[in-house]
Amino acid sequence: MNAVDQYARDVIAGTVPAGKYHRLSCARHVKDRARQGSAGFPWVFDLARAERFFRFAEKLKHYKGEWAGQPIRLQPYQKFRLGSIFGWVHAETGLRRFRHSYHELPRKNGKSLEAATVMLYLTFFDGEAGAEGYTIATKRDQAKLVFNDAKKLVEKSGLKERIAVRVANLHRHDTSSKLEPLGADHDSTDGLNPSAICGDELHAYKERGLIDVMETATGARQQPHFLKITTAGDNPVSVGGDEHDYACKVLDGILVDETYFAFIAHADPDDDWQSMETARKANPNYGVSVNPEDLASKVVKAQGIPSAAATYKQKHLNLWVNATAPCLSVDGWRKGQSNLTLEAFVHALEHEPCFVGIDLASKIDLCALSFVFPPAPGRGWKLLQHVWTPDETLKDRAHRDRAPYGAWEAQGWLTTTPGTSINHRVIRETIAKYRTVFDIERIGFDPWHADKLIDELIEEDGFSKEQVLDVPQTFAGMSSACLHMQAEILGGNVDARGCPVTAWAVSNTVGQRDGKDNLMFVKGKSRGRIDPMIAPTIAMALALRMPVEREASLLAEWV
Repeated sequence: MNAVDQYARDVIAGTVPAGKYHRLSCARHVKDRARQGSAGFPWVFDLARAERFFRFAEKLKHYKGEWAGQPIRLQPYQKFRLGSIFGWVHAETGLRRFRHSYHELPRKNGKSLEAATVMLYLTFFDGEAGAEGYTIATKRDQAKLVFNDAKKLVEKSGLKERIAVRVANLHRHDTSSKLEPLGADHDSTDGLNPSAICGDELHAYKERGLIDVMETATGARQQPHFLKITTAGDNPVSVGGDEHDYACKVLDGILVDETYFAFIAHADPDDDWQSMETARKANPNYGVSVNPEDLASKVVKAQGIPSAAATYKQKHLNLWVNATAPCLSVDGWRKGQSNLTLEAFVHALEHEPCFVGIDLASKIDLCALSFVFPPAPGRGWKLLQHVWTPDETLKDRAHRDRAPYGAWEAQGWLTTTPGTSINHRVIRETIAKYRTVFDIERIGFDPWHADKLIDELIEEDGFSKEQVLDVPQTFAGMSSACLHMQAEILGGNVDARGCPVTAWAVSNTVGQRDGKDNLMFVKGKSRGRIDPMIAPTIAMALALRMPVEREASLLAEWV
């Protein structure tokens, strides 16, 4: 078995200790190998292409430290990641599959030297005429770190006869190719035509202007590659935090991006952070470039200094120390999903009692309507989801939210409405459509901006005031439903027939607790849109409230 496949299988088997997203990256490779070249998946793994890069890398020489002057020897985790980047190609065109790759590893795992090797290969030995490679960072001095590694590799590995070396430029005359450092503080990015980009220490970026410029500038290249390397950061609401979140969603299968490679080496949140076994798990180069004795001494210091403990967890266990974790289980959600067609799903629920939740949220983003069916013998909660968004701003918002709105629309999971805002009439029309199909018990709203729609449902559509109710977005109004939804999702008891928009919302949802351990799903703290999760939770609040109201009514009659 080749080195790339072998490493992936060793990680999956537990032979190599690894955190969740490390394992998922390997599992994705094995899954893709099984379906390579099939309908809808036109990529194949070309081992020869991967090994060509390996041969190049291992002809280069270390230039500092104990290995100075010795050839680079790629470790198994490096062959897996870099072999994936260069080995996966389109079956017909031969062009590389991965246009972006995200590599998040703790310090001292060889990211910079590895990135320099990749950038040399992409810029000068990939067969791209007039290639332009750029190492970028928040400041040009930071961008020079990877560039200077590349320069030293050229100088110490016998490449100076082919690649000319300048202070801030490497170039090759016969291919008209160049590699340069570029910071966000650079005067101008006009006229760039990058074929290879390395973004260093992504967690430190304050804004993504340079990243966006570089990404849009690759349009003239057939197989550009954007290599992003970083350690974990301390601010999840940041450029690096967004990229980390996107990588996790791709590996979790919440978002599908076949041209994006992601690898995160980390400890799991529940691991004993003081254990050397945890350090081994988080650091794939443990015992090579990562010194166990050095880590052990840092742990001793961190045990007595809280700030040192936070730094150790972030820099050496690769944990986002100030990150707010999603409060719903993606694995539990996935376990509960069926693959029924819309017609079969509706037919199975005909004349069943249901509760309707509506989250109007914003007329310019997403609006969600959920028909929620309480458990019945042999089944859990059922959700029939409807999500709308304006069509004229779809592309811009898909880029902003890093969500495949266009694909979801094409698949029927997301409905667009004309213009730049959502006409709430679509909600009334959808409720009217299903009014004779389901037994609608109650309709619930977040009362914010819902007055007009509530009046229309009562005065024009014939629902009673007892059926159309406010559900305040407070601990008192929502905590019971949020706790219940959390538990039911964890148990795999919620089925929305695999709706990917709702799965995305589940992965985004962050909770807030008060002093009495009540729970609220909070939009302001969540990483992305959660409207498709708020709507069914509003409906669940009504479903949980109704038996209590009936019991109170009976008691009143008896008294």
